[in-house]
Amino acid sequence: MNIKLLLLSTLGIFLISGCGSRRTFLDDFLYLGGSSMTQIDQYFDLDTKQHEQLEQNIDADLDRLRKARFKQIAKTLREIEKSSQKSDNKKVMSAAYADLQKEYLEASTYFKGSTVKLITSLKEPQLKTFKTKAEKEISETKLAPPEVLNEELIGRYKRGLEFWVGDLTTAQQQSIAQFTREHPFPWNEKIKNKEAILNRFMAVHQDPVQLRKFSEDFVSEYPKIRIPTYATAVTAYEKEFQNFLDSFWISLSPEQKNRLQEYLIVRADKLEQLAKRP
Repeated sequence: MNIKLLLLSTLGIFLISGCGSRRTFLDDFLYLGGSSMTQIDQYFDLDTKQHEQLEQNIDADLDRLRKARFKQIAKTLREIEKSSQKSDNKKVMSAAYADLQKEYLEASTYFKGSTVKLITSLKEPQLKTFKTKAEKEISETKLAPPEVLNEELIGRYKRGLEFWVGDLTTAQQQSIAQFTREHPFPWNEKIKNKEAILNRFMAVHQDPVQLRKFSEDFVSEYPKIRIPTYATAVTAYEKEFQNFLDSFWISLSPEQKNRLQEYLIVRADKLEQLAKRP
């Protein structure tokens, strides 16, 4: 399996839950947070040389990550699997969410190099293209009815959970919808956060030193650069979602739990194999 896909599916899919648009802490993290090369090209209109260089830089960062962290990530997955076998443990999924979030945040720090190289290679027209497209997305989110945004969110939750436990029962799907209705995601705060990050980026894009610092912080310190109102709102939302995960775990059938356990083992095995590779 492609290393990029393995890493993203191992750490990212589980974390689709509780994040509003994509992943909370990777919400505006275009780079590693599940975005394909095609999406990056669409945002910046990269030329052929930039595209090829970006691929090479990402591969180099992934190789460093593979050597340094894949063994530990595999260990975390095995610990989750062991925890899931304890019949009295009712917090398997919320604990897994927290553990994988930590792993993903740590993994993201390995992509400073490729991020800085990409951002500092962009020309002014490409930056304007990015600004225009980002503003368009923000505007579309502002205009979208909350019920539409929530339906998209429910779909992401279902896909993320199905990835790990297989087909969901009607009752489980209804519980996801009920959670989303009773605990609205902080869309307004999210929009303001996107606007603030975009404005900060454009404000420093002509200063190489500040641009490098912003890019590095965006990759390795993203939770800290969010505006306070969004950070507070999304942290509170995540706590509610983790409570939901605990109730969702209780609803799983033996077959669903077995699928989760088997998948964790398969992923851990693969990561360990990759970690041993020269």
